[in-house]
Amino acid sequence: MNEKPTVSGVRDGLWLFNTAALRNKLRYYWRRLLLLRATPHEVALGFALGVFSACTPFLGFQTILALTLAFVLRVSMPAALLGTFIGNPLSWPAIWSGSYVAGALLLGQDPAYAADHFTDTANALGATLSAPSPENLNTAVDYLSPIVEPMIVGGLLVGLIAAIFSYYPTRRAVRVFQRHRRSR
Repeated sequence: MNEKPTVSGVRDGLWLFNTAALRNKLRYYWRRLLLLRATPHEVALGFALGVFSACTPFLGFQTILALTLAFVLRVSMPAALLGTFIGNPLSWPAIWSGSYVAGALLLGQDPAYAADHFTDTANALGATLSAPSPENLNTAVDYLSPIVEPMIVGGLLVGLIAAIFSYYPTRRAVRVFQRHRRSR
């Protein structure tokens, strides 16, 4: 409770609800992206790879995936790292639900399956975590299997679309910013 109020009257611990602080953080990261020393294509493709990775359901491996793809394609690794910040606790519900629905539709499955079996899946996962055993693990895998495949397929599609829509504006912004810096 020793947190000091900021100028806007919001305590530092509640920065999530402080839109000015959030806007400043986003502006800071956008500026960092524009200041990277690479060609506009390298920065934009690196950022797009990070966005693509953030849309995959491989939580915990998204950053590694983005950096590996950036290394293999020889594009900006810092931009790829910044692109992964698109995936965060605020955006994951939208990304994951969109990924699941897209994947289920692509695979010809009923997208309502996950909603209908959510409680059973959560109970199976809870039982596995509270009392790890081969039987509980098999039950959890049985409940998760019909959800994982659509998540992966849909995540790849959503990631590809998000990467395409992030590449072009980023490339243009970096190009304009670098031209402006050179002209000074």
